[in-house]
Amino acid sequence: MSRQPSQVRRAIVSALLIAAATAVYYQIPVPGRMREVSWGILFSCGVVVLGLLILLTVARLLRAGEQARIRVLVLLLTLTVLFFSWADESVARLPDQFVSLSTKTDALYFNVSTLATVGFGDVHPVGQLARSAVTLQIIFNLIFLGTAVSVISGFFRTRARRRVPGGSGTGGSGSGGSAAGGPEHAPES
Repeated sequence: MSRQPSQVRRAIVSALLIAAATAVYYQIPVPGRMREVSWGILFSCGVVVLGLLILLTVARLLRAGEQARIRVLVLLLTLTVLFFSWADESVARLPDQFVSLSTKTDALYFNVSTLATVGFGDVHPVGQLARSAVTLQIIFNLIFLGTAVSVISGFFRTRARRRVPGGSGTGGSGSGGSAAGGPEHAPES
């Protein structure tokens, strides 16, 4: 029973962190119109910092518990969406880069619909710089989402094995079945 209140507390903390990150996103100023080269350097530095943050966090997550992995992946996904939203709004200030992207909410909407692969088409890149940035964002999201889906599906596979009486989660074919082993060594069924 004591497990439920701690899970609820963690979920509340995660939701508050996401809300705080979103509030910070709306407060960080977007630079005024800049040269494409300057924007490219700023964007590249941001992508490198974000990538390093994700790599360092994933390295730590491999040693963390499954619940922590999911929470941190959700927070990293939030930071990724917010970073790319901020970058898209800043490139939209350059002439002829985006159609219908003029506010932070437009940028957030565009990034969430891109991440969800919905792509309504009302907001879209038209300039070469914006298209390059969005292409990089899509590749980044595919890699990140692939990792996240792998970790989360491994979490649910491990939980399902634990719930099945006499399931393969307690030994058997040499996989060990331990939660610390992670999904990367689980045999395919």
